[in-house]
Amino acid sequence: MIRTTSTAMSACLFALVAVGAGIYSRPNVVANEGERFEFGAAIEHPFGETPVKGAPFSAQVFLESSQTLANGVHLSHKLTGALYRDSEGRTRQEMPREGAPEIVLINDNIAGVLYNLHMFQHTLRKVTVSEARGNQARELQARANRENEEREQMEKAKAQGAERITAERHETEPQRRVESLGQQTFEGVQADVKRFTVTVPAGMQGNDRPFDIVTERWYSPELQMVVMVKRNDPREGEMIYRLGNINRSEQPHSLFEAPSDFSVSEEKTEYRRREK
Repeated sequence: MIRTTSTAMSACLFALVAVGAGIYSRPNVVANEGERFEFGAAIEHPFGETPVKGAPFSAQVFLESSQTLANGVHLSHKLTGALYRDSEGRTRQEMPREGAPEIVLINDNIAGVLYNLHMFQHTLRKVTVSEARGNQARELQARANRENEEREQMEKAKAQGAERITAERHETEPQRRVESLGQQTFEGVQADVKRFTVTVPAGMQGNDRPFDIVTERWYSPELQMVVMVKRNDPREGEMIYRLGNINRSEQPHSLFEAPSDFSVSEEKTEYRRREK
C-alpha cells in the first residue's frame, strides 16, 4: 500500500489532534524495542500496509476523549467515521470528524488506484500506482530487511553505551512494560488484548510523584486490524478509539469507486524497488 496525504487530509488530522487532547503530542508507548505501538497510526492508517483478502467488513469509527479538570469541570469530545473493506482487499476510510465525513480515502488495490475525496468541495485526487502489484512484495521485504538492520544497529549501540549510563540517570528513566490480557470478544470478533504501561518517575517532568500512562490495544486476528485502543494519561485524560456496528458481510463495489460528479485531478507514482 502506498500512503498519500493531501493538504485537506493533513488539516483533518490536525483537527483530530486539537480535539483529541494531544493524541500525537506524547511519545509512543514503548514496552521494549520489539514491542511498539503508535496510537495515531490506528486512526490514520487502520488497514495497515498489506491488503487483506477474504475478510470483508464495515464498521463505524468512534474517537472519544474525556478529561476532568482540577476544578471538577468535565470535558468531552466525540468524532465519528467509518471503515469498509471488500473480499478483494479494497478499502474505504471516512476520516473521523463531527458531522458528515469531509475526507474519504479509497484504496483500490486491484486496479492500482488511490482516491482522495473531499466530500464538501466535490473534488478528488486520483493516484495511479504503476507496477505496484509486481514490486510490492519486494518493497516490503526490502523495508523489513532495512528495519532489521537498523534495529540491530540500535541494539548494538545501546549495548555499547549501557556501561556509560549512570545509576542516577537510570533511576529517572521511564519504566516500560507490556502485559498480555488474553483474548476477549469485542463487537462479535475475537481480539488479542495487550496493555502497555509507561511509569514516569518523580522529577522527570516536574512531577513530585511517579504516574502511569496506560494504553490497551485490542487487535482482531480475524479482521487483521486494531478494533479498539484505550489510553489513559493523567495529564490529558482518557482517549478511546473503537470500532462499532461491525458487519462482516461483503461490501458494495460502488463504495470503492470514484463518484461520477466529482472534479478529478490525476497523478501517477511508481512502487520502485529500493536497494538494501
